[in-house]
Amino acid sequence: MKNFTLDILSGIPAVNRFYSGIGTIFMLHRVCPSEPGKFKPNDGMRVSPEFLERFITEARSKQYDFIGIDRLVEILENGEEAKKQIVLTVDDGYRDIYEIACPIFRKHNVPFTVYVTTSFPERTALLWWYALEDLIARNDEIFLGDGRIFSCGTENDKINSFIKIREIIIRLGGGRGFKNGLGEIFKNYQIDWRGKCDELALDWGHIKELSKNPLATIGSHTKNHYVLKTLAYEEALEEMSGGNEILELKTGKKVNHFSFPFGGRDAVGGREIEITGKTGIKTALTTLRGNIHREHSSLLRSLPRVPLTENFKIEWIGRPKRKKIPIV
Repeated sequence: MKNFTLDILSGIPAVNRFYSGIGTIFMLHRVCPSEPGKFKPNDGMRVSPEFLERFITEARSKQYDFIGIDRLVEILENGEEAKKQIVLTVDDGYRDIYEIACPIFRKHNVPFTVYVTTSFPERTALLWWYALEDLIARNDEIFLGDGRIFSCGTENDKINSFIKIREIIIRLGGGRGFKNGLGEIFKNYQIDWRGKCDELALDWGHIKELSKNPLATIGSHTKNHYVLKTLAYEEALEEMSGGNEILELKTGKKVNHFSFPFGGRDAVGGREIEITGKTGIKTALTTLRGNIHREHSSLLRSLPRVPLTENFKIEWIGRPKRKKIPIV
């Protein structure tokens, strides 16, 4: 078994990996207006409504077709002739996808898939990347529970501190110790985790309504958005299969599609790809960058994607600019 999508593409000439093939799966997280002048290190997860509409109309003007994830599977499994296909996917489960993005998709008749982390609508999610953003924005120094101090006096200090503390949190891994570890890191501060979910996350009413939308597909993104590679086998299986089961119970529909939290080499390996086979899903998406090729017909549980960011241009398909701040 070959572990990873980029490895299996080794047989495709490098010049063609991005500029040939069937098309591209794009990854979004949020669609909402920017807030100029504010410290927003998570802004790379966001595109504006204006950008999304412009991207859709420009792509169509260049003869790209927007299709759903199930249609992509059909093309791959049936060996159909196709090119210039675009699949739009949205990770995590932020409420602006329902309030802002969904009307745009409906207006332009664009299919989309929302991969839901079930702790978001359950209101148990620890949205630490936004809690950290808030703390750094309003403080000149951050005092971690272990005594480490991070300067936040200048904009550059704030960005550097965000990146460093983010890495500390990610190294906690996941599972039973994550919540305690996060509590220790932030023990000098009062954080309203439930309130942050209420502010930012979809609720079950939104998700049920989306599940009835013929343009929308609901996929799974685990229960708690942990780094799966850090979990024991049974914990990782429970994160994946448990998220599927909760979504199926709430929507009354089978979950056939999954995306890996974080989704890069540090988060996903051969074991995680193998576990997806035990959950009954058809596809699993990584965050490894690349276009979709016919070879992916036998690799449906390790598909690459391209982040759709505010400065993206159609001619960059498969070759996006790298971001200074990583995507959660």
